[in-house]
Amino acid sequence: MISEGGRLVDKKPLKGYLPERICRVICSLALVFLLSFLVSSLFFYLLTAALSPLLTSLIRYGAPAEPADAGGRIAFMFLTRGPLPLAPLWEKFFQGHEGRYAVYVHASQPNFTFPSNFSPVFVDRQIPGGKVEWGRMSVVAAERRLLAYAVTDKRNEYFVLVSESCIPLWSFDYVYNYIASTHISFVEAHTDPFDEAFGRYLPDIHMPAIRRKDFLKGSQWFVLQRRHAELVVQDTEHYLVHSKSCQWRAQHSKYCCSDEHYLQILLALKDPAGISRFPVTLADWSQWRFHPETYYSHNMSDALFKTIKSTKHFIQYRYYWKKFKNRYSYIEHPKKPQPAPTVENGFCAVEGTVRNCFLFARKFHVSSLPYLLKNSQHVLGF
Repeated sequence: MISEGGRLVDKKPLKGYLPERICRVICSLALVFLLSFLVSSLFFYLLTAALSPLLTSLIRYGAPAEPADAGGRIAFMFLTRGPLPLAPLWEKFFQGHEGRYAVYVHASQPNFTFPSNFSPVFVDRQIPGGKVEWGRMSVVAAERRLLAYAVTDKRNEYFVLVSESCIPLWSFDYVYNYIASTHISFVEAHTDPFDEAFGRYLPDIHMPAIRRKDFLKGSQWFVLQRRHAELVVQDTEHYLVHSKSCQWRAQHSKYCCSDEHYLQILLALKDPAGISRFPVTLADWSQWRFHPETYYSHNMSDALFKTIKSTKHFIQYRYYWKKFKNRYSYIEHPKKPQPAPTVENGFCAVEGTVRNCFLFARKFHVSSLPYLLKNSQHVLGF
C-alpha cells in the first residue's frame, strides 16, 4: 500500500520494469513465433525427407535423366582396376540415350577417382570400392556390391557387367532390344570335368548346398534380369559356401576363381530355365592361358568384327588333364566338341529364336581405340 495524495493506493509490482499488459503481448508474440518456427521446421524436415532420393540423385548422378522407356533402364556396371582407357568409345555408345541407362563403377585401386574433366558419363558414378584380387572371392564381392547399388534404383531393369577392356559390338538400340525382348538372363553355365581335376569342387565344403553334378562353370561377365539381380544380392547361403571354399584354397596357395562358379551355380539351381547358358561377351581363349588374348591395334580389321558379330553358334570345347613329364597340360577330347547344355544344337537361341551370340567383346587394348572411334559407325553401328 502506497500513500498518494492522502489516499492509499494498491499498486501491483512491475514485471521486469514493464507494465503487465506489455509483458503479456510480448509473451504471446514470442509463443506465436516459436510455434511458427516449429511448424516451419517440421514442414522443412518432411519436405527434405520426401525429396531426399531426388537430392541424392542430383548430387551423385547429376541432373535427372529423361523418362525411361516402359521396359526400364540398363545398369552398366564397370568392374575396373581404375582408369577407363576405352571411355571415349562408351561415351559415343551412350550418346543420345539418356534416360535408358545408368552407370556404376567399382575401382579396385585405393582412393581412385576420375578427374573432374573426365567423361561426364563416368564422373561421380563410382561406388565405394574395395581391394579386388584375381582368382579370389573379392571379385564376387565386388560384383555383388555393384548389383546392390544398382538394384536400389527401381528404374533399373537389366544389369550388365563389363570391364575396362570391354567394348560394345552393336548400337545401343540393338543391345537394348536384344536384352529387353526376353525374360531370361544371359549367364554362361556348363559342366566341366576339368573343374574336378583342378580341385575346385570340394565335397566337404560344397555339400549339401551344391552337388557335384550342379557344379557349373562359366564366364563372369553377365547380363541379368532384375529378378535375378535381386536374388544374387539377397543370397547368403551360396555366398558363404563359396567363401569357405576360397578360404580353404587360399590356405593351400591355390586360386578359387569363384567368379566363374558362384553366380552361375546359384541361378542355374534357383531358375534353371531362366538363364541362357551361353555368354554374350566374347573372349578369345584359344591359347588356353589364365587370361584371354588381347586385341591390339594391329589386330583391328573390318573382317575381324564381321566374323565376331555374325557368330550364331556357341560350342563348349571339353578338355581333360593329361599328365606329361610330371606336368599337367590340356588335351582336346578325341571326339568332336560338344555343345553346351541347353544351347539348342549349339546355337545361341533364346526362346526358340537363333540370335547373334555376342553383344560385347574383350580384351581390347587402348591402342585399338583410334581404329574403333574412326570406324565405329560402319563396324559397330554407332
